[in-house]
Amino acid sequence: MTDPDIELPPVVSREEWREARIELLEEEKELTRKRDALNAKRRRLPMIEIETDYTFDGPDGTVSLLDIFEGRRQLIIQHFMFDPEWEEGCPSCSMWADHIARGHRNHLHDRDTTLALVSRAPREKIEPFQERMGWSLPWYSSYGSDFNYDFHVTIDDAVAPVEYNYMDAETLEQKGLDYHLDGEQPGLSVFLRDGETVYHTYSTYARGTEQVGGANYFLDLTPIGRQEPWEEPARRVSTRRGKAGSEEIRYPDEYDE
Repeated sequence: MTDPDIELPPVVSREEWREARIELLEEEKELTRKRDALNAKRRRLPMIEIETDYTFDGPDGTVSLLDIFEGRRQLIIQHFMFDPEWEEGCPSCSMWADHIARGHRNHLHDRDTTLALVSRAPREKIEPFQERMGWSLPWYSSYGSDFNYDFHVTIDDAVAPVEYNYMDAETLEQKGLDYHLDGEQPGLSVFLRDGETVYHTYSTYARGTEQVGGANYFLDLTPIGRQEPWEEPARRVSTRRGKAGSEEIRYPDEYDE
């Protein structure tokens, strides 16, 4: 169905299109080189030893952070937003998790890396929601621990000073990011183990979690794009889609409706 509010790209000849495409290709190659350099710089980051004895509630009972590695060398944790008071997980986090296919996990495991979800909601809320979504990703509850607060994905100034995406409360307010001042927040953290010792190597927040790809990166290849208000050109916004973080975003099992 055509959205009349979307302004389409101009129509040109094949020769004009090819010239414009070659010009863009040079910028794409430069971005690839910069991304490779950035990834190398990320790999050179120092790391912090985890000294807190965190415990989690998993499908088979209480486990440690070391247990979540499942014997592999590296661990990626998606901090899935699921407040203990909620009956369902975050729709945007659900959209992210729904992208993770068998191939992702197989390839990660082949590279000695485990991917898991961690939420503050108790297991009795996680389990029915995970079954509803049909996900096989390992999912652990950090309920009752300081894990979420220590990694700045649950914000509560009564528990710890406000910090999100490496910004304090004052900076967040100045930037108009007051929605990050309280409650559950999106994030992703990476860990490395050396024997029995676990190290924290990286965390990213907000749009930094897009690095894992998903549907948005496919949409970035299209002329209309993600169809969100912040994108350029301006008149490519769909009036039929909820923007990122919107309450209009549906759960994965609701799209067939």
